[in-house]
Amino acid sequence: MKKLIYTAAFTMIVASLAPSAQAAAHLHSLKTAHGNFNSSHIVHSGAHPNNARFQGATHHFEVHVQGKALSALAIDLPQDVRISGGIEVKNQLGKKIDAKVSVNNRKATVVFSQPVPPETTISIDMLGINTSGYSHDWEYMVYGTMVGLNAEISLGYARIQTY
Repeated sequence: MKKLIYTAAFTMIVASLAPSAQAAAHLHSLKTAHGNFNSSHIVHSGAHPNNARFQGATHHFEVHVQGKALSALAIDLPQDVRISGGIEVKNQLGKKIDAKVSVNNRKATVVFSQPVPPETTISIDMLGINTSGYSHDWEYMVYGTMVGLNAEISLGYARIQTY
């Protein structure tokens, strides 16, 4: 009976390891087939202050640029969010990045005067945010346009929590 239990336990352990080994092999094949497999992505987001009743807060997020240089960002604004103070972009050293910003209806667009090179982390500050004044999780869908590509690529959601 003990031999049967040990055999069953060993079989279950080996079977549980197989999916993770397959996933690691698949990821390795993707990296090999597509070079570095690096892409730009959102690394941080937040509100200052994050008090929902405070009107005029700053909502911000950071994008780590990887793979190809970034030439523009598009930000889908949630319903009930208005930007009254504009948008500022800075690099990881706090130096302002020159960009043309426009906000139309539910979309903000940031076009960089010079493409942002890979391995740069940029901080996007949306200033003077006015909301409904209630606690909420705000989700900004963010897209990037990379040098050499004609399409906007999804970088993910910048999720901002207010209390």
